[in-house]
Amino acid sequence: MSRKIVDSNAMQSDALRSFLNASTNNYAVLNDYAAMEAYKGDTLISIFRSMKIVCEFPRQIIVLKTTGRICSLAGRAQGLQRRMIEERHTRDFPNFCRRLRAAEEGDALMQRQLVESGRAADKQMDRILASAPILPGAIKELRKTFREEELRAIRLDHPFPDTLVQKAMKFIIELTFVAMSTHPSASPRVGSADELQNTFLFRHSVATFVWSLDWIARGGADNVRADRMRNDVVDVMFATYATFFDGLLSKDERAQRVYQATHSILSKLVRVSTGSLPAEERAAR
Repeated sequence: MSRKIVDSNAMQSDALRSFLNASTNNYAVLNDYAAMEAYKGDTLISIFRSMKIVCEFPRQIIVLKTTGRICSLAGRAQGLQRRMIEERHTRDFPNFCRRLRAAEEGDALMQRQLVESGRAADKQMDRILASAPILPGAIKELRKTFREEELRAIRLDHPFPDTLVQKAMKFIIELTFVAMSTHPSASPRVGSADELQNTFLFRHSVATFVWSLDWIARGGADNVRADRMRNDVVDVMFATYATFFDGLLSKDERAQRVYQATHSILSKLVRVSTGSLPAEERAAR
């Protein structure tokens, strides 16, 4: 079984159709940002195009809970994926596809419901757009904290010196706890370092740090348009979600780089964590 997060830019791709067609054990995993991207703009045009392929494979689609709810989930390893899945919406996805077809064929009630969902999606994306202009400045400030040899390692993709590793962990931990203290949803219960690493907010902090380094390695984000920054914010979300599943289907190279680097960091953290355990407990894991 393979469960892959689908970026909004891959919803109409041959790669998605090939993935779902290759095996009935392959599942496309949709989060709320994929839905928002599908609904935004001219909903009665965009939604049918975006959902065309997944509606060809309605029983191979997994729908996740909202990001707000997922941010509050505990980090226990057991049942980690299961807790993120919205079971009712996943079961109902074939019916959703039938309702979409009815709307496309002219059902006025279904069309009104879709348009209302589109308005909500536009509002959320506008909120992200409003905060996007501060991001280039934040990347610039982060860059100032690195010494020249650290910047050289970032630019050349060399192994990080110990000083940069320490700064990375400090940044990630601080960002995680700021997010936990300010997020509108209840903070997740964290009983250990392992559980912290399994929370969405921790993994999102890792992905955010990786994304920042990606911009620094390529000269910074000065004068980048706000809508480009908004797209990056959404891409970091997709990359974060992909670390909980079996990878990311995306056409965006930066999103793929962020996912791969974030996955690598998390894998190393797991090895460090389990490596300090007694042999019998490591075997049990």
